[in-house]
Amino acid sequence: MEFKAISGIRIEAITAALPVKTIGKEDFSAMYGEKNAARVARGTGISAIRTADGLSTEALITAAAQQLLNNVNVTSDDIDGLIVVTQTPDSWSPGTAFAVHHRLGLKSGCFVATVNDGCAGYVNGMIQAASLISSGAFKKVLLCTGDINTRLVDDADYQVRMLFGDAASATLIGSGTETVNFINGTDGSGADMLGVKINYEKGAQSTASVATLKMDGAAVMSFALKRVPEVVNALLDQVGIKKDNVDLFALHQPNEFLLNYLINLLGVEACKVPIDVNGIGNTNSTSIPLLLTRRANLNERNDIVLCGFGVGLAWNAMHVNLSDTALIAPVEVYAVA
Repeated sequence: MEFKAISGIRIEAITAALPVKTIGKEDFSAMYGEKNAARVARGTGISAIRTADGLSTEALITAAAQQLLNNVNVTSDDIDGLIVVTQTPDSWSPGTAFAVHHRLGLKSGCFVATVNDGCAGYVNGMIQAASLISSGAFKKVLLCTGDINTRLVDDADYQVRMLFGDAASATLIGSGTETVNFINGTDGSGADMLGVKINYEKGAQSTASVATLKMDGAAVMSFALKRVPEVVNALLDQVGIKKDNVDLFALHQPNEFLLNYLINLLGVEACKVPIDVNGIGNTNSTSIPLLLTRRANLNERNDIVLCGFGVGLAWNAMHVNLSDTALIAPVEVYAVA
């Protein structure tokens, strides 16, 4: 695995946004029957999820970004780069970053980019944002993630419907003295294991239709159990840090069952690998920053490992120092009536 590093940056602040509405145990029991709902909850550790019913992706992302700007000494005029990671855009074109740029009132000279990425998207987005800062061409880059996954799932497929939730995040990266070290990997041959197809067919008012999310759960789990320990161990070997000295392993949050398996394979204390998926669901690229902001009382933040894995297939691990990072509690967002 190829080890890489980006220097001259600082992760200034991280926050997130969660829709207020929850679909819980009673709701799922009414939808799928008590036995089916209980079986999924028992097997995954997820009995409730957040749903952004009535909210757009750009609205949820903007709420996270505004929460960040409201809590740091930075204005919208200071932002000269915006990267938005999403797989549930509100429009096919232009990209969601343009809508977020407009909603936030960012300056016209701000660079914007929309990235179609999933479960590994936060670290991949961090690589891009940090690269812009390290180049010297940018001073403040806002990295946003956000998906309304509940739009994409088949409501009849309860084994998938009960797993995915909605959320967004915002991270501010600026110039500094820190270095992020990382390893990333890709295997496009596994694209059919997890994803959403587009069917192109011209009609009177449309040119394509978006299929529902499909997942080969067994294959995805096998992939994660192989790649996550592999990439985390390789990263720590390269950085020269022992597992016992890592303050926190912030892993992508697919479900409790898989995360417990990974804790055993990694051979680390469970308290260093927090699980925070029940009541939220799998939120794709937002799960890592959401986890961090809901662990804002973390005492030691010098050595933190971020690890994303999933859609692509893609996987990555990044070592970061968050000792000087503001971890801002998530804002809860109400749908507009």
